[in-house]
Amino acid sequence: MSMPIFISHSHQDKRFVDNLAKMLVAAKHHVWVDRWELKLGDSLTSRIQESLTTSSAILVILSKSSVESEWCKRELNAGLVRELEERNTVVMPVVIDDCKIPLFLKDKLYANFNKDPDEAFNLIDNSLARISNPSMSRVEQPTFHTDFSLDWRQRPATELDDGWLLRWTFVDHAESMPFTILSECRVHADDDAEEAFFAAARNDKQIAFARGVLKEIAVKINAKPLVENIEDNLPKFVAFAVSANGHRFVVQFSYRRLGVDQGTDTVVYLDNHIRLALGYMDSVLQDDPR
Repeated sequence: MSMPIFISHSHQDKRFVDNLAKMLVAAKHHVWVDRWELKLGDSLTSRIQESLTTSSAILVILSKSSVESEWCKRELNAGLVRELEERNTVVMPVVIDDCKIPLFLKDKLYANFNKDPDEAFNLIDNSLARISNPSMSRVEQPTFHTDFSLDWRQRPATELDDGWLLRWTFVDHAESMPFTILSECRVHADDDAEEAFFAAARNDKQIAFARGVLKEIAVKINAKPLVENIEDNLPKFVAFAVSANGHRFVVQFSYRRLGVDQGTDTVVYLDNHIRLALGYMDSVLQDDPR
């Protein structure tokens, strides 16, 4: 699950960090900067420890000031321990002056603002896309993983669109199973609802609109779980209506099994798909108006 990007830095570099953080927010990334987040009376140690533990990535700002800071060294060590435990890239080094690179970071690719600021920012932006894009991700489960993505219909509509406005696509796969499960959640809308969506899209608010619809779908399936059985290779369908963003929508799920037929039935948890997608969108967007 994605959470904010933590920026570890020396307060002597706060001017650079504030500018970088503002640029990242403008690029649709959710960042955590202590001066922005801490309130009067907060425990500095516990809040920073919590953010270091739950953040999706840790941008380590390397400067002559930070490499000598004991506080920054502790934050770096915490990030490196997480990398070892999670076996995943967590620490992303960012060099801003002619400082000595810590030993355990020398084999990492780093963004070098001391050499080319534009190239350095683009490297950070592209590297964070995998954890800051609310429209697609992978969720690891104990025995399988679920990939999913959101897309929406463009204007004008084509014959291939089949009338849908929003679409979430899910693929469940387990290394131990010789098949995958493909499912889709398609949202159909009347003319007024479509116009409201495209008006939101013109203001770059289409994801916020989709998130609002997904929340109402989640409410519906929380009241009545959507667990379906797959007996063969043929696609199956289930549909219902929801109200969201002041409009009515028809939601249609399709699901099917692809791969080797093992001669047994398979259960697909469509309601869990929605919870995963909504939880991920919520964690990435937080209070972001997208």
